[in-house]
Amino acid sequence: MQPLKPKVRATIVCIRHGRVLLVSKDGVRWALPGGRPGKQESPEETARRELQQETALETKALVGVFQFIGATTVHHVFTAAIDASARPKAGHEIRSLQWLPHEKLGEVETSATTRQIVSQFFQTDLR
Repeated sequence: MQPLKPKVRATIVCIRHGRVLLVSKDGVRWALPGGRPGKQESPEETARRELQQETALETKALVGVFQFIGATTVHHVFTAAIDASARPKAGHEIRSLQWLPHEKLGEVETSATTRQIVSQFFQTDLR
């Protein structure tokens, strides 16, 4: 039996005034914007597309910060430079979004992976 090939995902951390942008598909569980790549799509292309589809935000610059290896998924984590006047709008698959102070992430329902990625992000010098 061959080992399972991990899933790949581009995950985007958007920070504004110490708050992290979270999206929710069901209005209950919160996550960072992102998703799986399309055919022949690079992680950076995936990050740009997913950010636009989920939040209607265009990024001026996208920086690859680190890879996070979860139980079944390898996350290519990016940070996006967003125009200060840009306002996110929930895309067709997103029910709601919010800017949440990163230290309050434990107060909302989210995955351990989301919490770990945000924690690791705030330990880098790129915030």
